[in-house]
Amino acid sequence: MQLRILSILGEALNFGGRRMATIMRVSWLAVVLLLIVDMASVYASLSVIAGRVITFAEVGSFLSAQQLLARYAAQGWSAHGEQMAAIAAVSLFVQVILISTFLAPLIRWAGLGERPGPGSVRLPFGPDQLRFLIGLLFSALFVGVIILLPIMTTSFFTLKYIVAAMSQTMASFPDANSLHTIKLITAEEGLVQRGAEWVFGLAVPLAAAAPLVLLTWLVTFFHFNPRNRPNATGKPNAFLRAVVSFVVVAVVFGAAVFLLRPEILKLLKSAAAAGGAADLTSAPVNAILFIVTAGYLLVTYINLRLYPYPGIAVCRGSLGLGGTLLLSRGWNIVRIPIILLAVAGFFFILQTFIINSLFLTTLIPQVINLLYQAVLVSTKLVNSGVGADWALPLFIWIWNGIKILANVFWAFFSYGVIAGLYGRLYRDSERIEAAA
Repeated sequence: MQLRILSILGEALNFGGRRMATIMRVSWLAVVLLLIVDMASVYASLSVIAGRVITFAEVGSFLSAQQLLARYAAQGWSAHGEQMAAIAAVSLFVQVILISTFLAPLIRWAGLGERPGPGSVRLPFGPDQLRFLIGLLFSALFVGVIILLPIMTTSFFTLKYIVAAMSQTMASFPDANSLHTIKLITAEEGLVQRGAEWVFGLAVPLAAAAPLVLLTWLVTFFHFNPRNRPNATGKPNAFLRAVVSFVVVAVVFGAAVFLLRPEILKLLKSAAAAGGAADLTSAPVNAILFIVTAGYLLVTYINLRLYPYPGIAVCRGSLGLGGTLLLSRGWNIVRIPIILLAVAGFFFILQTFIINSLFLTTLIPQVINLLYQAVLVSTKLVNSGVGADWALPLFIWIWNGIKILANVFWAFFSYGVIAGLYGRLYRDSERIEAAA
């Protein structure tokens, strides 16, 4: 069964838009607490960086606080890594719990038609919320740590032993006419002298990343087996599938290396500077880059396979996988990221360009300014030509309130769309499992 991209997107957006009243009732308290936790984590991080408590009296605007944190975050992580990590971990833990309190019942509503319980002050945490959290854990952290740990350890020690071998000394005769002039150099230096430095700078890192790359290729090869493609036609051709899957993995791996290289190099330089280490040579840097990239691709594949699992676990009332893997088999593994990218793109365009740039920067400010001018003129007419002092502060508060409410309502809609997406994927998984 193929996932129908437009139908899934339409249903998710429809759920977020048409169920807004109930979404607001269920999630308003948790969303307010999320904003407070986010604000607290920003000011706590600034306090760690500054070495003293930073309050609203010193940085009165949350936007200014975010901008300051973005400017000095690298410095904070370098000098106070443990404290910054602790703040980030606690903030993430609390936020995920708060999100689960309202997202779990919304997912059951989208997937099963089960309306959330009554009441406007709600912050429930029970089996459904716990299943949602465990589903998130299995679809992200567990996969990266448990499944990839053995193969990444193998790659690490492979590189270690190759570097050790290349560091061994060997005899060099700088004067070809004299065998008595001997210079001891490393194998790496010998390759450089012969113009073959690429062996150490490129071939060795590729060899270190080879286990992960080959594992990714094997996973891709078996994933697109005709048995996993219900509509596959013609006689299976394992050789052609192996060649095509290898070429695709190689191209994607090369593109990922190109895209991830700047960020990984930045992290490595920061780590080297923080530890007082010398500049890293090309071989270790490339090896780390290749290993991380290959591991990232494999983790991405497994996370895509398990992406619907939190919603399925919540709706089934069980931690069993159900139709999770059936839902993402075959070409559906390509359709799922298309759906996710489409939702993310819609969110980005609507919030960044339409809400915050068009309405909150151009249209609504003009309306607010006209109203302010009208009120100011009215007060002058009844106050001997002097405008009221309260007019400007009042409209400043009104303007900031509109901006806050617009973004809070957008958060309600976004979470509704996410719940609708999980609910629709659950129903599709049930249909696929029933037909299998």
